[in-house]
Amino acid sequence: MTIPIVSGLVEQYETVKEQFVVMQQALAPLNLTKWQIARLLAGQVYRDTPPLARFAFIFFVGVFLLIALDSVILQPYIFSLRRRGVPKLTPSNGKHAFDYKPMLLEAAEKYPHSPWFFGYSGFELVVFPSAYVDEIRRLPARTASLVDFLTTVQFGGYRLIGTDDSSNTLHKTASTDLARSIGPLGLARQETARRAWESSLGHCPQWEKASLFWTVLDVVVATGATGLVGEPLSRDKRWLRAVRLLPITAGIGVFFSCQFPRLLRPIAATVFYFPALLVYKYMSYLLRPTIEQAMKEHNSLSNGNHKAEKKISLVHMLMGRYKQGEFRYDQLVKDVITATFESTPTTAVSLYWMLTELLQRPDLVDELREEISGVLKDGKLPATPLTELPKLDSFMRESARINTFHYLGLSRILKEDVQFSIGPKLPKGTIVCVDQHHIHTSETLYPDPEVFDPWRFLRMRQKSGHESRHQYTNNGPDLLTWGDGPQVCPGRVFAGNTIKILLAQLLLNYDIQYPLGTGKPPRLSFPNGSVQPDMKVHFLVRRKQH
Repeated sequence: MTIPIVSGLVEQYETVKEQFVVMQQALAPLNLTKWQIARLLAGQVYRDTPPLARFAFIFFVGVFLLIALDSVILQPYIFSLRRRGVPKLTPSNGKHAFDYKPMLLEAAEKYPHSPWFFGYSGFELVVFPSAYVDEIRRLPARTASLVDFLTTVQFGGYRLIGTDDSSNTLHKTASTDLARSIGPLGLARQETARRAWESSLGHCPQWEKASLFWTVLDVVVATGATGLVGEPLSRDKRWLRAVRLLPITAGIGVFFSCQFPRLLRPIAATVFYFPALLVYKYMSYLLRPTIEQAMKEHNSLSNGNHKAEKKISLVHMLMGRYKQGEFRYDQLVKDVITATFESTPTTAVSLYWMLTELLQRPDLVDELREEISGVLKDGKLPATPLTELPKLDSFMRESARINTFHYLGLSRILKEDVQFSIGPKLPKGTIVCVDQHHIHTSETLYPDPEVFDPWRFLRMRQKSGHESRHQYTNNGPDLLTWGDGPQVCPGRVFAGNTIKILLAQLLLNYDIQYPLGTGKPPRLSFPNGSVQPDMKVHFLVRRKQH
């Protein structure tokens, strides 16, 4: 279909060119301008051209004009921050086109005390030096919104995760109620984690090969669902498949829609985000019975039925947070799916990188296994946030420092004009972020920052007054794994506990190692600069001989 259209366009161009010359000669006595001749010719061509070729010609000309308008006028003169005096840098080209690290190294030399910007898929991101992290992290959501950034850049403008106002209930529930559920859900989550590893790895009495990323994703989805949606949905294979699929389909939407110029992106997003919307709708459908049952249980308890069993899941917690008359079914669905979406990929990628470190350090595996075994009671872990495992916690935080998700942190969209202490006044709609790489690799904060030191934070906690600091789930300007400030990740305590349970169940029940001749996979990058796990990496696993 495409070849005949292109061939027809080429033939039509030659015909038009010939007709223009003939018409110019024939109409010479009338002394018409070239513009007048062109208008006469256009009318003639339009009447004589077949409808299909006519449509194709108009379409391609329209696309060309939109691209030209975007790249020649809108981007450099209307939207660009250059006219405000903000310097621009360019990411790497070629094989490392999506690796932002070289650009950040260049910026640290050229602009140590001023913001700069770079272009990413039609967006311009203003990057502040790491020394100015406090200015960005303290911004409230009404001034600089993380939700708006995610909605605009990651979801193509579709408000799948609500707004800052609609997210308040979810934020409070995840930061307080979900964290409190760790104790009551502790034993159930341990059993779920054990089943998840067995289901993904099989019996494996001898060394067997398994996919690292997909195994980790499967066990994270299954274990996290216990606290988020409860029984029976947490065991429903349809729900678990949908949870795995949603971030993948959303990633497809991000990648392909961002290849289009700004003016065409809303149309492209409609096409390329359609699979994600379908998965979202399917998850909404699967949630309905769980929510309806939770509503009955909630109403029964509210009416004073003390015999009714109080269930523990994010669904039930959210209902308890809504005031009388505030409950909306669609908002509850959105909150649950948002929590599921935001927690699954980050938890899975965190666990993935931790295992890449453990797989090359058998001595570290033995030491952590000994610590875990020392806190077991009747073969079970304590039903607590597992602060009883300081070595494991230190190892996890060091992995987060070395294997950072992104070289940039605290990404926000300004909701009003803001004048920072450095640089020009930035207008509403500007995307701002901070150089996270030079925080996590700071020699001032971390001696020998390029060295993976699993007990680094354990030693830091041994200093007087630091006993409760430097935990894996602690936030602060010295490590931006969870973000920071008023928009810090609310579910970090629950996520950290999930990872500890999964690591403990794996180390207690399995031996792991890299296949012969392989090692830690290289760091790859997505187009947005975030670190991409290598999905082709495998590891060897066998059931531990007790």
